[in-house]
Amino acid sequence: MRIKVDECVGCPPEIGCLGKHCPKKGYKEVCDDCGEGDEQLYHFEDKVLCINCIEERLEKVEDLE
Repeated sequence: MRIKVDECVGCPPEIGCLGKHCPKKGYKEVCDDCGEGDEQLYHFEDKVLCINCIEERLEKVEDLE
């Protein structure tokens, strides 16, 4: 999912504000289940998920010892 972010750091006047081109403002992708956006995200089952949420959805095969 895409969320709107505003992490403005208040640039000094001598640098000036970049407005809509500022990397601290805009949108970012986050996991549809947990909402985290710091990790790599993947398209899985028509959602955008992080690897932890994908692993939770998978059925683990038991060891055959």
